[in-house]
Amino acid sequence: MVNSAREDLSKAVGIVARTDREEALSLASKLADRFKQEGFNVLLESSLSEYLRYIGDSTPLEKMKTDLIVTVGGDGTILRTCLRIPKPEPPILAVDMGVRGFLTEVPPEKALEAVDKYLQGAFFVERYGKLASYIGDVRLPDALNEVFVTSRNLAKLLHVRIWKDNEIVMDCRADGVIVASQVGSTGYTFSAGGPILDPDLEAFVLTPVCPITFLRPIVFSTASQVKIELLKPRSATVVIDGDFQRKTSEKEPFVVVKKSENKSRFIRFKGGFYERLKARLLFSREEGYENG
Repeated sequence: MVNSAREDLSKAVGIVARTDREEALSLASKLADRFKQEGFNVLLESSLSEYLRYIGDSTPLEKMKTDLIVTVGGDGTILRTCLRIPKPEPPILAVDMGVRGFLTEVPPEKALEAVDKYLQGAFFVERYGKLASYIGDVRLPDALNEVFVTSRNLAKLLHVRIWKDNEIVMDCRADGVIVASQVGSTGYTFSAGGPILDPDLEAFVLTPVCPITFLRPIVFSTASQVKIELLKPRSATVVIDGDFQRKTSEKEPFVVVKKSENKSRFIRFKGGFYERLKARLLFSREEGYENG
């Protein structure tokens, strides 16, 4: 899809970047200047603004209400952003400053060119479903990639029972259990031996991590609800997208995961899921971009 109407493009842009690399800070500053030149209202994440000593508007991610967000970093930067920004989420233009990021598309040397294409309306929007998770009645932040349930004690096995709706699926003794979204199937769960889910599937995958008996991952329809019952110990740590953590209590020994009503959206300029998959697994960042 090509968006040809320049006046329909967003006029408020948020910029988020990793702050541990000088190249990312420098590029974030250039991107802010570029959008300002085009008359956009530019809002920097608070920590980025401090590093750049930015004279202008800044805000924490939790209050960043913009029409577009530009991230400069890897998948970790994107996941951190999607966890915290207000819902519904604005689309994200992701510039790659990480290591073989799957969610990112644009290499840093093409960032300003990508902005020009965005300004011309030469882009399409890709949407990814998210996972909602609950401990009792408390809803945790939505996961773009995965919900990981693991023992509160390092190197201690977790004994859990997996339910699909009201039916017992299996008991499992493992280091933990991952419930991953379609796009999250390319991340942690893939490293743990899980399958890659085609983007047209309305599904998520449950993968045991280092089980003591041989167990295969299971793919569930997003129409179902997965419940992880903590048998021993009766408490655990829930980690969402490798960032947010919440400990459960023995009084609420269940973690429920289901499809969220929210989605994450990404600005794309070329290719699709399998092109990025090949670039991530087989090529360097530059080869993956240029061969696309």
